[in-house]
Amino acid sequence: MVRNIKQINFSNILGWVSLTLLTLVTFGTLAAVYVKSHNNFTLTPADFKIIKFTAYQALISATISSILGIFLARALTRQSFIGKSILIIILGAPFILPVVVAILGLISVFGRNGLFNNILGILGFENISIYGLHGIIIANIFFNLPLVSRLLLHGWNSIPAEQLRLAESLGFNKQDIFFLIELPMLRTRLPGIFAVVFLICVSSFSIALTLGGGPKSTTIELAIYQAFRYDFDLSKAANLAMVQFILCFMITVLVIWTQKTQSFQVSFDRVIVKWTRSNNNLIDWLIICLSSIFLIIPLLIILIEGIFSLHLIDASILVSLVRSILVAFGAVVICLFITFSLGNVIVTSNITSKVRWLMESSAYFIIASSPLVIGTGFFIFLFPIINPIKIVFPMTALINAIMAVPFSLRIILPAMQKINQDYGKLSESIGLRGYAKFLNLTLPRMKREIGFSVGLISALSIGDLGVVTLFSSPQSGTLPLTIYRLMGSYQMDSAKAAAFLLLISCFLIFLLTDRLARSNVKD
Repeated sequence: MVRNIKQINFSNILGWVSLTLLTLVTFGTLAAVYVKSHNNFTLTPADFKIIKFTAYQALISATISSILGIFLARALTRQSFIGKSILIIILGAPFILPVVVAILGLISVFGRNGLFNNILGILGFENISIYGLHGIIIANIFFNLPLVSRLLLHGWNSIPAEQLRLAESLGFNKQDIFFLIELPMLRTRLPGIFAVVFLICVSSFSIALTLGGGPKSTTIELAIYQAFRYDFDLSKAANLAMVQFILCFMITVLVIWTQKTQSFQVSFDRVIVKWTRSNNNLIDWLIICLSSIFLIIPLLIILIEGIFSLHLIDASILVSLVRSILVAFGAVVICLFITFSLGNVIVTSNITSKVRWLMESSAYFIIASSPLVIGTGFFIFLFPIINPIKIVFPMTALINAIMAVPFSLRIILPAMQKINQDYGKLSESIGLRGYAKFLNLTLPRMKREIGFSVGLISALSIGDLGVVTLFSSPQSGTLPLTIYRLMGSYQMDSAKAAAFLLLISCFLIFLLTDRLARSNVKD
């Protein structure tokens, strides 16, 4: 019994340390900015308009992304074709793209002289503008549709093959399969996915900055940036950051409170064979084709425009790329450590359901945090001790890792819960615990989730432009910051070459890890 108590304490202590770190970063940095501002909480009428617009565009974007993601994931699940695995990888590319690079592609398609408007002109219709509310929604869908569809694909792949064969033997029709097998899976996964997408849209910065189109299309994150960058108004920034926390706290509490737990489903680890071929092949193929066109054409334009400028890549760009890769590697290690430590406590520890719910919710609050506020809070904490410029890359890796925790936890936690539900009692009865349990039970059944998480964290970190701008000196920086500086000095050809290199690097990293992520899935 003493031995078990020691094992429980050792296995849980890392989770509680991770939870403490997340809490300090989420609330401690905001408190530091708020205290430094010597501020009373007041909001102006303009602030209320910003809050209303932020919530509205996030709700519309998350709803459309979730609905389209369901149809796309289900169509890909029901259809099998040559090159399907490659298409799934390509469709996941927009979410991992550096935001500024991807927006250039969207402007090339939907801008005033873009491909879409040229087609509308030929057909006799009026041109549309990419700027404003609809532009922000289009960009949010472009970035989040791949995330939703990939996460739901993991859900469909997690349905035991034995359950599908049983449904076929019982003569289930399409409606029976959806309501009795697929819908329960969606109930366990979709609320959390919707919450993540909503929080992404709330905390969107680069999209609103480039496509906002004026004061009427300003989000909370953009207003925080303007308060820092132009006015250095810590009071206004702290007020808006607190509102952002409250807004995202409300949606997170609502979603997690209503989220269902998946019923007991034992699988024999057989390869999942698609159990049915849809009679609505035309609809499925239409969904796949339209989604592919929407997501792939901007990528092709980025590649075509960048490939002709490759000769301008110099040593400084390559050095910046190496820095970005090292920062991404550090972010992956830190993020996975936090995710598994926190997930282990949520899944296996003997804590109340309310505490478990609170721990899971705390991870989602991170995505509601403004990276600018977190960076400023770290600056306030560290400046009396050490010059933040001296630890710019470790600090960037830490903040990028923490900001990626909601994504990795959303990917990994459902799989950990299912493994513990199906095999937890059996592993305890045979004494399989600790690292042995992780290596022999958990890891083999989570290759898809771990590989997808590694690729996602790496790509998000290597393309990040937010935090590093607060710490980096003019002589150093990551590749996204180098691209930003090249654009600011009107070296557009060099910026396109560096953007092409960044795009290829993100895609290759995601491709390599995705091969591991999908190694157990058959087309």
